[in-house]
Formats: sequence, structure tokens, C-alpha cells
Amino acid sequence: MLKKKSRIIVWSIVGGLLLTLTIVVLRADRIAENMASQRLTQLAAEQNIDLRWHDIDIYLLQGKVQIDSLSVGLSVADSVKADTTFIHISLPRLSVGSVHWLALLRERRAQIDAVRVTNGHVALSKSADSTMLTLDSICVAVHDLCYNLTDSLLTYNDSVYSLQTGGLHFRSADGLFAAAVGSIRTADAGMIILTNISGGNTDKPEEHGRLMGKQEVTWSRFRLPSVHTSPVNIIRMAKANEVRIDSVLVVGQSADVYYDSKYPPKQPYPMPQQALLELKTPLHIRRMIATLDTTRLYVTSDGKNVGKLDLLQTRARIINLCNIPDRTMMTGLHSHFAGGGEMRVKTDMQLNKRGTFTYNADITELKGSSLKSLTKPMLGVELNCNIHNMSVQCAGNNTKMNGTFCMQYDSLSVHVDDHSPMEVMARLSWLVNAFAPVVLINQNPRNPNEEPMSYEVSATRDPMKPFPAYFLTVMADGMLQTVLPFGLGKGALEKKKVKK
Repeated sequence: MLKKKSRIIVWSIVGGLLLTLTIVVLRADRIAENMASQRLTQLAAEQNIDLRWHDIDIYLLQGKVQIDSLSVGLSVADSVKADTTFIHISLPRLSVGSVHWLALLRERRAQIDAVRVTNGHVALSKSADSTMLTLDSICVAVHDLCYNLTDSLLTYNDSVYSLQTGGLHFRSADGLFAAAVGSIRTADAGMIILTNISGGNTDKPEEHGRLMGKQEVTWSRFRLPSVHTSPVNIIRMAKANEVRIDSVLVVGQSADVYYDSKYPPKQPYPMPQQALLELKTPLHIRRMIATLDTTRLYVTSDGKNVGKLDLLQTRARIINLCNIPDRTMMTGLHSHFAGGGEMRVKTDMQLNKRGTFTYNADITELKGSSLKSLTKPMLGVELNCNIHNMSVQCAGNNTKMNGTFCMQYDSLSVHVDDHSPMEVMARLSWLVNAFAPVVLINQNPRNPNEEPMSYEVSATRDPMKPFPAYFLTVMADGMLQTVLPFGLGKGALEKKKVKK
């Protein structure tokens, strides 16, 4: 009888324990979810973060965690600029897969196979202006994470991640510039690929200078089918706070650039190396190659008469695009004029305070009539000639440039309209048209058995003009010396003719 009672007591205890264990197991997920909810609420209060969510689902036996409709609101104040950046992150689903609970119980380490975000959204704005940046449908996965509960330390394998986003949209504070990217993706720390990039100014080109405060401006729009890099690790670059990429390839479809010098600039233009050296984030792109099918350049000095120049199949290359002092940045450009002719330009620039550089340009087999769409609207001048070769070799710094210029051409003729936009040209059009055929040197070399004449050229940089104007000034100096007789070209009395 005693044995029977003992067995009943033992089995009752065992049954009670099993029942308790069953209840605990069945309720463990709910208990864990409540604990996680309390911890997130505490964290949000401590860090002053607007943190919200709809559901937290924890499956202890499977080692999985899932948070639905998670949103995070952050504000980062800049006391120096009296500005605050607002960041809102919306994640429809954040999932943590396969937490190894034995390691969690024994060593208080949460070993996690992967964390995934599906169809997230990020919005960034500033209080001081209306700058806006949004990034849609973010899907990202990071693998092999480990969170140590003892010291709250998170470690992960930063070489194994994937990223896929939808559209990125940017709008400047004044609303005059907008850009969009169709998608951004990478996989396993591989190359970064951006597709369907478009952007530019949103206003009308002829109104841009006035809207910017009546100043000299450059208006632009562009369309790039793709940009991709060599393999690069985004996470490591973010942790190191630097941009270091071996190569970047840009494939462009079209670019429209409108330069308006009707109004004076508000401040001097910096030299290219000055803008690079002032970058706070370390930058080094070893090689960048860009191709562009069509480039349309528009130039005006009065906002009404606009000259146009079309370039086709442009290929540009930059070596050592960086902000490392005393490095040399090398650039190259090869393009075709729409009316015929090729242009090749090379520059080597020292990244130092003086901005020393060398500049070499070659233009071959260019028809003067190709420039009609540029010279006639702006100057009321039609130029006809066969330019077989135009070359300039110069060296300079941020104040002065010197070198040599040679243009081999024939069949030069010039006609000035009596309604030229330039008042002086219009008044003297009859005189120029009458004497130009007699006065101008219509070919170089002048005789078949002679060497073409080269000229020493120079230019003084005007900080109130864009950097390309520095190069155009020295080329204009050489062209005037070449076509005008008796040393009447710009600065001809200070220059000496030299043989090519």
C-alpha cells in the first residue's frame, strides 16, 4: 500500500513538472517577446529615439526573431550650423534567423546566422532648409553575427553582405536641383552597381542665373544608364570613414550643359585641386573611366544669343582622383565634333597649394563650319577653314600658364553679320568683310615647302572665370597670333615666333 502511494506521489510530481515545463515552453515565446518589447522601450527612452513597432515574434525552439512594421526616428543636431538633420527609417520586416540558443544559454552569446531587412525606406531632411533624400525598397542581409550579452558587443563578418534598393531621390534645398537613381545593388561585398541615373537643374536654363541670385552659372542635365565599381566593401569603408576604390566605370547617354556669363560671379572659382584638398573624408579612386554618347554645350554672355557645340562619343579618364597632398592627378579626354574632327586633351595636375600642371591638347581634321552653331549666335561670325591639326602644350599654376601653339590649316575665310549681337562687330562688319580676305593669313604653312609656324602663348588666370576659361584663353591667344599678320595677335609684341 505504501509503495503504491509512493508511486502515485512520484508520478504526480513528474506529471506536475512535465505540465509546468509544457506551460513554460508554450509560454516562453510570449515571455521572451514581452522582455524584448520592454528592453526596446527602455533603449528608446535612454537614447531619446522615436522607436515603434507593430509585432515582435520570437520562436525560441527555432532560434528566430521577427519584428514587423519597425520605424526609427532620429534627430542629429549641429550646434555650429544651427541645423538639425532628421532621419526616418521604416522597415516593414526585420528578421533574425537561427539564433543558436545553446551558445546563448551557456556563454551568453547570441550567435546569429543572418539579419535581413525587407523593403525598407529611409528619408532624410534638414531643418535649416528643405533638402530631401529618400531611398526606397531597401533589402539588405548581413551574415555571421555574434552579440555578447555580457559586454553588449556586436561582431560580424563584414565581407559577407548583400544590398538591393529601389529608387533613390534627392532634391536640393532651393529645389533647383534633383537627381534619381533607379537601383543600387551589391552582393557578398562585391562591386557596387547603380542603374538609370538621371538628374540636373529643374528650372529653365535662361532663368538659372537670375534664380541663383544674378550670378554667373552653369546649368546642366544628365542621363547615365549605369555606374559600377570594382569590388569594394561598403561596410569597411563606412567604418574607416574613407572612400577607397580601385576603379569606377560610368556609362553615359547624354549631358546638356548651359553656361551663362550674363551676370558676374559672386565669388572666385577655386582651382580643381583646391576643392579636392578641402574634402574632409579621405578619397582615393585609382582610376575612373566615363563614356558619354552625346554632350551638348550651350554658351551665352547675354542670356539671349546662345551658341551651341555638340560632342559625340566622348571618353574621359581620370587617374588618381584623390585628396592626398603631393600626388599627381592625370586626366585624358577623347571626343568627336558633330560636324567632323577629333579632340584629345591630357592634363597632369599636382595636388599642392600652387596647383602646378601640364596641359596638352590636339584637335585634328576639324571643319571651321562645325563651329558655326557656336560663333554665329554669339558673335555673328561665320568661320570657314580646314583645320588639319591644332596643338597646344602648356605648363602653369594657379596664376600663370605658358607654352607653345601651332595650328595647321587652309582655306580660311570669315564673314561678320551686320546684325551681330556684338555692337562693335555689327558696326564694323562691312570693314571686316571687305578687308578680311586681304589681311587674314588664310593658311599655315604659307607655302608647301615651309614648316608650319608655332607661337609662344601665355595666359593669366582670372579667378572670377571658370577653370576651363583658363585653357581657352591661351588657345585664343595662339589662334589670333596665327591668323593676324604683322604681330597684331593678342600679346603678339611680347611673344616670339618659334619653329615647330
